[in-house]
Amino acid sequence: MRPIPGPPRGMRRLCRALGFDGNPLRRASHRAEAWIRAGLLAVFLIAGPLAAIGAGHWAYHAEITGARAQAVHAYRAKAVVPQPDPSAAAGLAGVYRGGHAWATARGEDAADSALSDEVLAGVMTLAFLALALLAALRVALAFLSRRRLAAWETAWSKVGPQWTGGRS
Repeated sequence: MRPIPGPPRGMRRLCRALGFDGNPLRRASHRAEAWIRAGLLAVFLIAGPLAAIGAGHWAYHAEITGARAQAVHAYRAKAVVPQPDPSAAAGLAGVYRGGHAWATARGEDAADSALSDEVLAGVMTLAFLALALLAALRVALAFLSRRRLAAWETAWSKVGPQWTGGRS
């Protein structure tokens, strides 16, 4: 038994499922639907990563800029120690004066928060793009279905009286 020449079996199934098999009985609306699906998939695969990267960079820079703006307004605060520990007071002799001690404090690092915002913005952009393209596909399919039904109605109005004996 010799194998059939041509594309592999899985590729033939995929082409037939997508409507790219060259079937002469396939309607033009079905071919248009297949091209619309392929085009929207290509848009998602090309524009999706670009949009996600752009949104991620925008979110990262917005977070870093906000952190820098907050750092400008940072101030020193005076901490009051109510009862100093006598054993610790010997080590703090140069820092501790008259019931008040100065200390330097740091908050959360802005770069970590900016990175998580960057990833979140990228993922949300991909999700939004996917939903927008699915909505566009839904609208296109509704339009094609309406045209397909109108074409069937027109064809049936020509052929129907022949089958029903003049009754429609």
